[in-house]
Amino acid sequence: MADACPECKINTYEYTDGEHTLSICFKCGRYTGTSNNDQDFVNMINQEPMILMKMIKDKRLTPT
Repeated sequence: MADACPECKINTYEYTDGEHTLSICFKCGRYTGTSNNDQDFVNMINQEPMILMKMIKDKRLTPT
């Protein structure tokens, strides 16, 4: 688990694909992370945040 969500104050969960790392709050949907300057990834996530759930389901993002 990562740090607490600044909005909800509950624990967030950290996922990675080896290149990108994200902390996700499953209560409010807030997410933060690092993309290693991969602007395409950032744009994709910002345009369609639910893709994170698909990436987790498909095991493209795994818990750290």
